[in-house]
Order: sequence, then structure tokens, then C-alpha cells
Amino acid sequence: MSRKDLNNFHTNNPAEEPLCFIDLFCGCGGFTIGMERSGFQCLAAVDFTLQAVETLKTNLPHIPHVLHRDLTSFAPEELAQMIDRQHIDVIVGGPPCQGFSSARKRDGANHGAKLTDDPRRHLYREFLKYIGFFRPRVFVMENVLGIKSAAGGVYFARVQAEARALGYRVHGQVEDAWELGVPQKRRRQLIIGTRVDLPGYFLPVLQPAPRAIPHTMLGAAISDLPRLRAGGGEDERDYDFDRLLEYLCRKSEIVSNYLLNVLEIERATKLTNHTARPHSARDLRDFALLREGESSAVAMRDYGVEFEFPYDKSSFKDRYTRQSRSKPCSTIVAHLSKDGLMFIHPTQNRSITPREAARIQSFPDWFRFPAARTNSFRLIGNAVPPVVAEAVGAQIAH
Repeated sequence: MSRKDLNNFHTNNPAEEPLCFIDLFCGCGGFTIGMERSGFQCLAAVDFTLQAVETLKTNLPHIPHVLHRDLTSFAPEELAQMIDRQHIDVIVGGPPCQGFSSARKRDGANHGAKLTDDPRRHLYREFLKYIGFFRPRVFVMENVLGIKSAAGGVYFARVQAEARALGYRVHGQVEDAWELGVPQKRRRQLIIGTRVDLPGYFLPVLQPAPRAIPHTMLGAAISDLPRLRAGGGEDERDYDFDRLLEYLCRKSEIVSNYLLNVLEIERATKLTNHTARPHSARDLRDFALLREGESSAVAMRDYGVEFEFPYDKSSFKDRYTRQSRSKPCSTIVAHLSKDGLMFIHPTQNRSITPREAARIQSFPDWFRFPAARTNSFRLIGNAVPPVVAEAVGAQIAH
């Protein structure tokens, strides 16, 4: 499918206008940023979490309708009246993933005989309600890989079957964010629908957006930032330009591309959200025993390291992981709001800051998060990486 194909089917908009989209369950705006970078115009973004909506609205004030609404009670007819149109080219969104997360397999909450009821698993129907009303050319729904196996795959099958009943060709595909230029190990499920009256079938093999380079490592994203002690840092400060320029001059094209084109550091007037959480003296001593790229389980098993934390030595359970500059980071998750023990900085004796987490998620430096670390980590971990969203938008518009 091409941009020309999409424009040829416009009923209300002339072909020269930018393609438009709405973002449902938008969170703090990762999908929105990426779609806008690929040339789409955002008409509205909607989410139930007030802090996410306020963060998006503060950073993207040009979007006409950034709404704090519960999509179970906010009807698409109401949104159509607010935006004064019923034609939308694309709808994107990521209904809450906790009801499908494989991280909850252990207690049976999402999988197996002990499956518990979770109303969040049904929120995909609110997404499809908007699909049925606005009849976009294409929709893209993002979720965790666990949606494919939760409840034996029932919900994964239902999403596709119910979208097909609305008149869409539908398929699911798994995307690896590292292959698309995000410096972390992050794989997500996309469910993509194309309206049946359109020619061709949108079955993309996503390519990195023009600004992104595949297989970018963690070091490219965070190594230029000022050094911090645990508990140190300021929510707003000047960049250390001497350190930054030295880093740009002696590093590779991948590094400078990530800093300048993905993070857009030239657009940021201040460095924000670079504050490190405090840790107990015992944790800090344990952190110091880890080599770069090493977990506590590996350190105990392979090197006989003795940690102060009282491990069950028979199981070698992980508690700490020091990330590596020369590898992609572990998947950034909302659990960072609880602790950062699995995200110890590669070379400093602390866990990563919200700004470092945001950079690993490919958020630009000018995008500011709440000062409270707990809130920032939750918003960042729940977001769609903008670079992934840009790759999706670029493929739709191709």
C-alpha cells in the first residue's frame, strides 16, 4: 500500500493535506511522537492516566485535543464532535498490557488454570469500538508478546476475529525494537488491520526510520551524560558541553546520529530528569562487586562472588544486573518505578536515571517527564518507543 493509495480513498480531505491519526491509550505520547515524525498529523490523543495526559500536553502543545478520558465511557461520537470530523486515516494505540504480561505467569494471573479475571484484557474492545466508528484506512495496536499466549491465546484470536468482522484484513507480527534502532532488548506484538476496500494488503516488514540505525548499543544513548552518585543529580541542569563535545568527536557515526537525530539534543535547552535514586549501603556494596554486563546470578555461579544480600545459594536467583555499554539494554519496564536493581549503570555505582531510561526508549531530550522519579519511570516504561512508532508510520505512508 502506498501513500497515493491512501490519499485516493479520502472522502473529506484533499490529497495534499497530511494524513491524520488519533492515538488511543496514548500514555505519555511515544506513539504520537513517532507518527508525527513520519509525517502524520495528530488530531487527538486519549488516555485514562492524568499524569500521562498532562505530560503529553505539556510536551506537544500543538495537538488540538489531548484528553483525559475513560474510553469505556467516552464514546467515539463525542470525539468526532470535538475534532469536527468523522474521517481518520489511521488509528494507533496500546491498550494496557498488564492483563497479558508474561511476567505474571508465575502466580497464574494471566496464564494457566489459575487465570484470574482482569478487566484490562477487554479494553481492546474499546479500541475496536473506535475502529468501527471512524473506519480508518489502517489501524495498529501494540501490546506485549504475552497477548498471544494469555488464556491460551483466546484474546489474541478475539482481537483479530472481531476486527475482521468490522471489515478489516488483520494480522499480527512481532517487532524487535533493537532491529529498528532502539538500544534495548524489546520485542512487542503488533496487530495491524487494513480496510478491505483498499487495494493491496498492508503486511509490512518494518524498516528503521530514516533517523535510526539498527543495533545501536546502550553506550551510544547514555555515555555522554554527567556522572552521578546514587541519590545525586538535579531535575534541571545545564548540559556538560565539554563532555558532550568530546564524546561526539571521538565516537562513531552511530553515536552522533543517536544523540543528534534521535535524541535531538540541540532542541533541548536544559538537561532534565537526570536524577539518580538513592540505594542502601548494602546494595551499593553489592553493586560494586559486579562487572559490566554481569548479573548477580552469573557472578555467583561462574566466579563464586559472595553478596551481602542473603541469596539462596542453591537457586542463584537474580537480584542485580549491571548493564553493558556494548550491548542493548534490558527491556525498559514500568517496574523501574519500584526499584532499579536490574538496571545498574554500566560504569557508575547506581541504577539508571529517568533521563537515561527515556533515552533508552528513544524519547528526545526536549521531552520532559515529571520531576518525581516514580511517576517518570512508570510513564517511560509503559510507552511505545518513538523510534518504533516512526518506523510504523513510515511504512504506512510509504
